[in-house]
Amino acid sequence: MSNLQLLSFHNWLVDLRRELHQIPEPGYKEEKTASKICRVLDELGIPYQTGVGKTGIVARFKSQKEGPLVAFRADMDALPLAESNDVPYKSLHPGFMHACGHDGHVTVALGIIRHLQEENWPRNGCGEILFFFQPAEEGGAGAKAMLDTGYFDGEPVTAIFAGHMDPELPVGKIELISGTAHAATNTLRIRIKGKGSHGASPHLGVDPIVAGAHLVTQLQTFASRNLAPLESAVLTIGEFHAGTKENIIPEEAHLLGTLRTLSPEIRTLAIQRIEEMVGGLDLTFGVTTIFENIEGYPSQTNDTGLIEFIKLCVEDVLCPAGVHIGRSRMGAEDFSYFCQKWPGAMFGLGCHDPAKGFQFPLHSPHFDMDERALDVGVRLFGHALVRFLEGGNSEV
Repeated sequence: MSNLQLLSFHNWLVDLRRELHQIPEPGYKEEKTASKICRVLDELGIPYQTGVGKTGIVARFKSQKEGPLVAFRADMDALPLAESNDVPYKSLHPGFMHACGHDGHVTVALGIIRHLQEENWPRNGCGEILFFFQPAEEGGAGAKAMLDTGYFDGEPVTAIFAGHMDPELPVGKIELISGTAHAATNTLRIRIKGKGSHGASPHLGVDPIVAGAHLVTQLQTFASRNLAPLESAVLTIGEFHAGTKENIIPEEAHLLGTLRTLSPEIRTLAIQRIEEMVGGLDLTFGVTTIFENIEGYPSQTNDTGLIEFIKLCVEDVLCPAGVHIGRSRMGAEDFSYFCQKWPGAMFGLGCHDPAKGFQFPLHSPHFDMDERALDVGVRLFGHALVRFLEGGNSEV
């Protein structure tokens, strides 16, 4: 491409991303977002199927030659968060914001299609690329919903890739994590039933607050005293509700927490020990407890071979210095469901530039991205998809 063509393409990416940024929508309600994606696919002449997992879309991008089938995922939902940025493309939907970069993910996916068209990949390349525009990543398990439709049954997908905006890295840096990349999640609901009484007569009651406070402290010993030093688990009690007045010992206390683990074995052990600790309150404090464990996303594991492949692509498209080797994260990702079905790899796309004000973390009301990351994502991922389809030897 000439410099003028590169500038025109960059402006197209920026305009598309900013239009998406203005219409953030929660999981399974991405109607405007899906409509915009379909309009762009129509303009590019790409066939697609809507309604795959409610608002999900699958686009089929074929070459003229037979070859493998590979997939690329872009999540498209937003967060229930009021945007604090004062920018021309600020959210037009009060109370909702693209604070996790999903507007950028969709833009990169559509940009890859346009870029490969302009490079004549459909005529000169081989194989087929499925683009998943996925709903409800933010807690709604949209990846699982897409798989549960049965749409992909029998599809010989050889690998699936995804990128995620990473505000901890500058533009041009790509984070690669081999093996377990994201944690599994569990939501913990604990109800402690005591016996109410006057605050001046605690001996006539059974105080659920004291029992709950003991439990919160005891739970923090799980990781330090039950796991090997190099194993990881995070247990956080984020809510503790009890009582209505300072001189009343309440009847009940309610706790809500989250558990994050990196392996199925540690996840099972953690739930077992939490159940034992909760149950122990009955005997120690004379309360009655109810424990509810709600399983969330499984841990997400990157295929080590695919990560090595992406490392080579980063070195080719950017430079060896563009590779950033990361560590497992305790955040969760429903890309894990795709990785359970097919070999998969997700990698971080640096979008950080403090000089331009792009320095806030994901899920912040101030989050924004250096839009040069869009061009990097299109070039890198486009190259990787084509090279993978052609056996690792092609150049785009």
